[in-house]
Amino acid sequence: MVTAESISAAILTKGNEIKELKASSIFSKEALKPLIDELLALKTAFKEANGGVPYENPADPNKKKEKEAKPQQPAEKTGPSKKDLQKAAKKEKKAAAKAEAAASTMTTTASSKTGGLLPNPTMAKPTLEGETVFFSLDRPPVVTYATVLLTKSAVKFVPHPPTQSDGALLEPQLFLMDGTSLFGDLSIARFLARRSPLPEHQALIGGGAAGGNDALLASEVDQWLDFVQQYHMALAPAEAASVCSNLNAVLELRTFLVGYSMTLADAAVYVFLQVNKFMGHVAGLPHLSRWFDLVMARAPEVAMAHNKILAMRGKVLKESGREGGREGAGKEAKGGEGNGNLGGGDTGSCPPLEGAVVGEVVTRFPPEPSGFLHIGHAKAVLLNDFYARHYKGRLIVRFDDTNPSKEKDEYEDSIVQDLASLGVVGDIVSHTSDYFQLLEDMARKLVEEGKAYMDNTPQEKMQEERLNRVESVHRNNSVEENLKRFEAMLAGDREFCMRVKIDMTSVNGTMRDPVLYRANPQPHHRTGTKFRAYPTYDFACPVVDSLEGVTHALRTTEYNDRDEQYYFLQDLMGLRRVKIQSYSRLNFVQTELSKRKLTWFVEQGLVEGWNDPRFPTIQGVMRRGVSIEALRAFILSQGASRRNVLMEWDAFWSINKKGYEHSSARYMAVFAESCVPLEVSNGPKGVEGITIPLHPKRPELGSRVLRLANRVLLEGQDADGLVEGEEITLLRWGNVQIVSVERDAGGKVVGAKAEHVPDGDPKATKLKLTWLADVEDKVPVVLTEFDYLITKKKLEEGEDFKMFLNPVTKAESMGWGDPALRNLKQGEVVQLERRGFYICDRPYMGPEKGVVLFMVPDGRSKAMSTLSGALKHV
Repeated sequence: MVTAESISAAILTKGNEIKELKASSIFSKEALKPLIDELLALKTAFKEANGGVPYENPADPNKKKEKEAKPQQPAEKTGPSKKDLQKAAKKEKKAAAKAEAAASTMTTTASSKTGGLLPNPTMAKPTLEGETVFFSLDRPPVVTYATVLLTKSAVKFVPHPPTQSDGALLEPQLFLMDGTSLFGDLSIARFLARRSPLPEHQALIGGGAAGGNDALLASEVDQWLDFVQQYHMALAPAEAASVCSNLNAVLELRTFLVGYSMTLADAAVYVFLQVNKFMGHVAGLPHLSRWFDLVMARAPEVAMAHNKILAMRGKVLKESGREGGREGAGKEAKGGEGNGNLGGGDTGSCPPLEGAVVGEVVTRFPPEPSGFLHIGHAKAVLLNDFYARHYKGRLIVRFDDTNPSKEKDEYEDSIVQDLASLGVVGDIVSHTSDYFQLLEDMARKLVEEGKAYMDNTPQEKMQEERLNRVESVHRNNSVEENLKRFEAMLAGDREFCMRVKIDMTSVNGTMRDPVLYRANPQPHHRTGTKFRAYPTYDFACPVVDSLEGVTHALRTTEYNDRDEQYYFLQDLMGLRRVKIQSYSRLNFVQTELSKRKLTWFVEQGLVEGWNDPRFPTIQGVMRRGVSIEALRAFILSQGASRRNVLMEWDAFWSINKKGYEHSSARYMAVFAESCVPLEVSNGPKGVEGITIPLHPKRPELGSRVLRLANRVLLEGQDADGLVEGEEITLLRWGNVQIVSVERDAGGKVVGAKAEHVPDGDPKATKLKLTWLADVEDKVPVVLTEFDYLITKKKLEEGEDFKMFLNPVTKAESMGWGDPALRNLKQGEVVQLERRGFYICDRPYMGPEKGVVLFMVPDGRSKAMSTLSGALKHV
């Protein structure tokens, strides 16, 4: 016989099933409905078995029981009391919990948000090729992944197939090679940072490099990690707004959440905001927004961690036939985590492409071969390439060669070279000129159908008429007259151009009869003199995009007004529409990206050419020392956001520097004009050599010979600080004690003498100086610094850039360098200790043509040239 107690226990069990389903990643209304129907049926059965008394939910044990008024007359008992039911429910619940614990042999950790985040200590140690993190698809170790990127740790990530993690959110688990393991995203991240000996990695968990007291800073970092752990699941909108508001207040007087440098606190909170898609709240809070942009700029590894983990997740889901949390693959890919997209919304990452279908996406990069590519073009091509690869589609590289007056083969060759440098290979390479005949036929058809007309209105008057919404006097000419003039234009007559009839009253200026075709007698660099009139970009772009099968056209927001025109022309020609996705243009302070303005600098001889290291061209910034890896990381960290931001160069240069810190060999050099000799009385009688590592913390990079002599050269500014009797350290050699200091009449140090202290302790000295053995084969070097070409951060509309030209943008200082510098190759980056990073622009070519080194900016503004304070590291 079914009793009320057994039905009550069944109701509790069914209620728990519903709660678990709601908290799971496969939650849907369709799956929930049958469970609710079963729950309602159980409650009806309980009412019948309980003598008509309906079921009531057991009281929350955490709430205080309210005193009940004593009944004046006891009611007749018709079934189990509420107290009896509550006791039975508790017994049932305890029994179920014991049974579950015995079956799984796992310790469960209660969570108010998820119903349990479970470690898996009984998981058998897998066969490992290296340290590996296994993780549930619904519990990705994003902070761990970011830490691996920041610390350059050799750790693999393996997602569990969905069948292994359904029904429970397993904590990420790190397996070490000795068989031990760690649980939890934040715990693993802490471990990876703690075990690294490098100060910058120790700073991630509050080490001394973060500034201040280590114990206090470490506790502050832990405090923020606890905060993230508490709110690891999505919050309600009101809670999200409150959390972001509080973070904004905290960051009002702080650059970072803890100390004075990036820590795991920043990484974890950034990921927390990114995963929960809080950008709608962040955008309206100035301090939080500034911090968000700073983390993106300083640590693109953090910004990309979520994206990369999602890509892994999407791959596993696709292979298991559950892409996007649904059965089957090959469906339309929507935004969100399920399909491995880079998150949704207008965030700093790459939002999903509208209506994208995996395997069918086609993007295009259409450069005009009229100049060299600059960093703005780099953003365009890298984003197009990223989306094409992300959706397993194709990238078209199409040269938009519609203006023979500006285009040259050399520009096209340089674009091909730059794309190769960026690591971008188009699946299809085409030219708009491949479609000239077809475009000509389409234009003729428009004239024949009365949809276009020929116009000889002077350019300035035409602009004025379009501005005032006045029709041209030729707008209503006959088709016959227009056709006659159209053919004359094709033959090279430059008097008339072709305009399409749209709407001269439109509020959108681009819709007021734009020019689609005009004559140009200049021979084309590909077609020669076959054509004498050419389509405009406004006409060719929407037509060729559709004809070539482009599915998504990525355009900067400055083209937003032209989107309406783009779609109108595709509709007018009866072509398939191409989806447009807008993103913000890449803008840097004190930097011109206009091809016209850059051409002016070249023509005026103010720069060496398009590859000048002061130019923002791809070849220019590479010659300046930009690594392609840093450029890609920076651009993809900015993503396809529509938010226009004027970027500071120092944020980018600091990212660029990080790669060189681990890979560049260390050398020493001194300024030739100001160096001061130091005689070491008990130093080597001749020239000796000792072997030292190329990088003090990276012995795997190899070693070099350091020359020792009894006469060495010190920097003049270092020599000015020498004090007789003081012990100083000569880096990579040892300690010496200053015996005497010689000064000229003006008090400037011109020489010094010292004694080598073989057993001296470098840790005990205040001064640790770079130096150079004064030997015959020391290498002449030219140390070169650069500054911005213009002095104003941002030019306003209508301002002439020529009024803000920087008079001094280059400074060269002659110096002496380590003999080993004669082996440098062009493009090789080294660090001159206590100076900074330098890229070799010209290798050693003899005593009269020494090594030319360009300083690689590091984001700091202190000048190091002899023109003290004249230039910055920009």
